[in-house]
Amino acid sequence: MNKVSLIGNLVRDAEAFHVKDGSRSVVKFTIGVNSSYTKKDGERDVDFIPVSYWTSSADNILPYLAKGKQVAVTGEIKTNSFTADDGQKRYVTDVRASNIQFLGGGKQQA
Repeated sequence: MNKVSLIGNLVRDAEAFHVKDGSRSVVKFTIGVNSSYTKKDGERDVDFIPVSYWTSSADNILPYLAKGKQVAVTGEIKTNSFTADDGQKRYVTDVRASNIQFLGGGKQQA
């Protein structure tokens, strides 16, 4: 089973990219999630998790995905590969969101 649930804050404003045929878009953002690991100084470590959300309504959701906004994301982990300009194979892993819930100030869902 491939299922993930995260709560974190956007580290910068989300960006939307439209696929070539215009049928849908992908919204990409990164959230900072507090780790259960505590450093020597007592502070919690933070993991930075890239998220993609494939949707036909990217323009509607984008204004709500601003830096600092707290969100709950559910989805699955997805790994893709591509060949870079230097000929090396690269791998990209992110969370492919199936649901985004905005926290702290209303309960809106995408």
